Amino acid sequence: MAVAFDSSSSVSADGPGPYTVSHTCSGSDRLLVACIAFYHSLSVVSALTYNGVALTRLGNLSDFQYNSEIWYLVNPASGANTLSLTLSGSQFGVGLMGLSFTGVDQTVPIAGYVSGSGTSTSPSVVASSGTDEMVVDCLCITHNGTLSVGADQTSRLNAISSSGAIKYAASTEPGASSTTMSWSNSTSQGWVYSAGVIKPAGSSPSGHPARKRHAGVPYVNLSFSPRIW
Repeated sequence: MAVAFDSSSSVSADGPGPYTVSHTCSGSDRLLVACIAFYHSLSVVSALTYNGVALTRLGNLSDFQYNSEIWYLVNPASGANTLSLTLSGSQFGVGLMGLSFTGVDQTVPIAGYVSGSGTSTSPSVVASSGTDEMVVDCLCITHNGTLSVGADQTSRLNAISSSGAIKYAASTEPGASSTTMSWSNSTSQGWVYSAGVIKPAGSSPSGHPARKRHAGVPYVNLSFSPRIW
């Protein structure tokens, strides 16, 4: 079974939060991915929950006060529930993006975190993935110019923070042995970029293969008693 995209949601504001948005998860073998972009070197994520359940951080990168983080929750509650983010302090712009998926492995749902940063018109990272997997990205970039998604990717979110300080974006692309995730901006700007690889259901080993009782042990007839003369 291949990973499939379910739905998206987003919210932006200023200050520590909490920022909340209603996100709807549906289908089977579910995964919720939260992509967070914000601008401030002294602020960190202090709480991130969906329906009151804490998410796990896959990875994060902070550079020149820009931050890109990917978090996840395996088997999130179905239906419409609240995705909530609280930061430790003030910042100059934040974007919270919720993306849900179906057909995801429930033991190892997402892995292969990669990240990068720079100043250019072409933010990009390269992820190692495979058939039936899906790569998801999270971009934080200075708000100046027009931002467009890279080839073979599907844009899931592309927005400007309420403060106007940053643009934040997320996209997906079917997995391949080497998957380049990229965006194009019309002017050269500072950016921080993250990506992760979502694993399809059934991709994790289910355990050691069953072993037959006494397999490989030479047969010994314990009922035989030698005759003593």
